[in-house]
Amino acid sequence: MSQIHNQTSVSPVCLKGLPGDFTILDVRKPVARATSGLAIPGALWRHPFDAANWADEFKAVRVVVYCVHGHEVSLAVRGYLSDVGIDAVIIEGGFEAWRQAGLPVEPLADINA
Repeated sequence: MSQIHNQTSVSPVCLKGLPGDFTILDVRKPVARATSGLAIPGALWRHPFDAANWADEFKAVRVVVYCVHGHEVSLAVRGYLSDVGIDAVIIEGGFEAWRQAGLPVEPLADINA
């Protein structure tokens, strides 16, 4: 993700083509996530309003966060993660932009995972 260092967002298409190691975090609210029933392959879900309790597990990795549309929820989570020293960006347009770009999605294996 060195190509997006010091940026706050990355487009879905650019993210798909980026080399390197990073963790994708799904920070959609539980109802929005359950309603969709889909996620970006390999993404980890974390509750967006509980970042203070899970942020430390991502201190040593680069993080890309997404919510439904890439607005308030992912911006707030990215801001918090950055404030505590985590290299984090959001996916521009969120999950919906990813899906509309025709990028891969997968069914949620476990709605609580």
